[in-house]
Amino acid sequence: MLAGLESERRLEHAWLILRQACVDPALWGAAQARMKAVLERSRRRRMSRWQTDPDRVTLRLRFAVREPACAQSSAGLLSLLAGTLMAADLPVAMGLEKSPRPAVHLGHPLPALVEGCSEWADVVLLEAPPVPLPELPALVNAHAPRGLAVLQCLQVPNYASPVAELCRAAHWRWTCPQEELEAAREGLEAFIRCDQFEIEKTGKIDGQKGAKRVDIRPLMEACRWEGADFLFRTRIAPGEAVNPRKLLAAILGPSLDVQGLARTAVDLAEDPRLLQAEKFQPKLHNMFEDAVLLGAEGNIRVVDDDEDEPLVLG
Repeated sequence: MLAGLESERRLEHAWLILRQACVDPALWGAAQARMKAVLERSRRRRMSRWQTDPDRVTLRLRFAVREPACAQSSAGLLSLLAGTLMAADLPVAMGLEKSPRPAVHLGHPLPALVEGCSEWADVVLLEAPPVPLPELPALVNAHAPRGLAVLQCLQVPNYASPVAELCRAAHWRWTCPQEELEAAREGLEAFIRCDQFEIEKTGKIDGQKGAKRVDIRPLMEACRWEGADFLFRTRIAPGEAVNPRKLLAAILGPSLDVQGLARTAVDLAEDPRLLQAEKFQPKLHNMFEDAVLLGAEGNIRVVDDDEDEPLVLG
């Protein structure tokens, strides 16, 4: 059975199913020990062939997360999406981690209890999907839990940058409760008009923990009202972890319970790797040629010629 799973490249998937099922080790302890040895061998083989695998396909998914799926943490959402793709019988590849996990990676994290109307994720497949890309969302959504829906599937080169590195801005919509609308309009319009809006925040000052003043006005851009909806944009950059719920509470007061918040879109930057594809394509092509040459029997004959004149360096 183990040999069959390994030849079909499904051994890691079987291991993952057993882990998620929390099977009693006493019932399959011997099989677990044998599987671990085979898993490590399979992982080393996968690492050596990852860059040169001609069948590997990388898909970029755009999907929506609504209630009740948006109650998941980032790790829970990742597991939910990976499980859905595998339930749809897509040939999801396993990553290169020591403990095998599906090669599915989310874009910029979505705060818990916040709906996402247009989220991004990358998934690596062992081979091309069984249906054309336009038909893939319907295939996946037939197996998706309530609140999760794939909207679009795109194929990107295997050398493309991870989608999480390309996220540059998040667009938000907050639907204000009717009873809070007047006070919220007044507070947020005052925030929009000002050039600086400082709040007190606990942090380190000269290595010591204390209260400091922080200007949060630059953190919210393109602010405007559309009826009862307040729309704004936040930047996504390394070192910035902007929580829109905390921003709204800081502006309108901590007593406000911010509900009805949704991320409507995430802007992606142009991929520098795709703009300089010539730096990656030849490298991958040459690596593949070398792998084929080294793995082939070939008709190269090594001749040991002892009649060569000795080389004298002088």
